[in-house]
Parts: sequence; structure tokens; C-alpha cells
Amino acid sequence: MNRQILSALFLGIFAVAMPATAQEAPGGQTAAVDLADPARAAEDRARDEFSKPIEVFAWVGVEPGDVVVDFHAGSGYNTWILSKWVGPEGAVFAESPERYAEDLKIRLESGDLADAGNVVYVDQVSALPTDSLDLFFTSRNYHDIPAEEIPELLAEVDRTLVPGGLFVVIDARAAEGRDTEAHRIADQVVIDEVTAAGFELVDQSEMLANPEDDHVGPKWDQREHLDQSLIKFRAPAGESAGGEAGK
Repeated sequence: MNRQILSALFLGIFAVAMPATAQEAPGGQTAAVDLADPARAAEDRARDEFSKPIEVFAWVGVEPGDVVVDFHAGSGYNTWILSKWVGPEGAVFAESPERYAEDLKIRLESGDLADAGNVVYVDQVSALPTDSLDLFFTSRNYHDIPAEEIPELLAEVDRTLVPGGLFVVIDARAAEGRDTEAHRIADQVVIDEVTAAGFELVDQSEMLANPEDDHVGPKWDQREHLDQSLIKFRAPAGESAGGEAGK
């Protein structure tokens, strides 16, 4: 889908109402994100300290006007931040299977995302437009994809990204391998699988690392103690699986 057509789709269907206070990101980049916004859920504001969203998305290189997807968006923590960050000229697809999307839908219909005119919900990756995304982002979900399904997922990631677009993975680290029961995965497993699909490893960051994590169990109630990977890949610079570039 052509980028201009995509922008027109969002601007024509949704009324954009996104007042925000600019917050300085590392390196001088300014994002229109007010993490202290009282409209945000208290649990989201409490999570900011250890999720470091301003630092993370500045490192990723998200820019106003970008088109991004929050893959398996959960309750929409990152969706809200990305919506503010890309601004009214950008677009955010919040992707989540229907069976996991109840909280996200409530937030979109009557919560702090209800007036986010640049956000749209999709229930599967195949519903995303081809050659239109600058960023395919996922946080603590990659480990849940069975190894045998990874090639299909990465083909869809490539299809949706503009040539040279970014694929960024945050996940809880395992000591080794893919630990499904602990909901963890080793960095090297992610790197090997994604680069095998033709993506370029761009960078890794330790900003979400915690060397004191014992790498045992998912620690759902101790998110702040997780040792987390942060890995950035670039899609092939030529034509993607979807054909002609949209940017």
C-alpha cells in the first residue's frame, strides 16, 4: 500500500486528537510523549521506570510520521507510547489475536487510546498492509512463537516492512535455547533465526539487562527484575516479499 494512501486512510477515517507534552529523549530527539499523563493507567506509569520507553524508542530510532506495528500488543502499554511518538502524521497498528485483546479493545474504545486517531486494531499479521511499516516491534512475545512457525512469521514481517525497515525484539533472556515454560529465549536463538531469514543484525543494547536475574521462570510479578534483550534488525534493502516499496 502506498504510504500516502495509508496516511490518507488514517486521517480520513479517524479524528486526530492527541495533545501531548514534549519529552526530551537521549541524543536530543524530542518525542511528544508525556509519561506522567494522568489519563494513563497507574500500572503503566509504574512500569516506565524499568521498561525505559523513552530510551528504548530513541535507541530504536522511531520518528514522527513513522508507520509501526505493536505485535501482540497486550493491554497497549507500548501502543500508547508509540501513538504519541509517531504523532498525527504517523500510524500505529495494534496487533493482537481476538482471544487476548479484551483489555486492548477496552482501552481503544473507552480508555486512554479512545481519542488516538492514529491507532487501529488488527487481529492478525496477515491483515497488515504490505510494504508500509517503518518498524515492526514486539516486546516479550517472540519466545511464544514455536520454532517451526518462525519462518512464516518472519516472511510476514518482511512483507509488511518497507525495504530497509526495522524489526525490533525485546524478550526475557534464557540461559540458553528457547525456554517455553519460563517464557524466555536466548539472544543467539533470536539472532540466528532472524538473520537466517535474510534480516541484518543492526545493533543490540543492554539498557534492559539485569545480570542479577537467575533466568528461571517468567517472573510475571517481578517484571522489574527481568534480564531482557533488546535487538534491532533491518529488513533486506531490496524488494520485500510484498513487491514494490511503499516509501
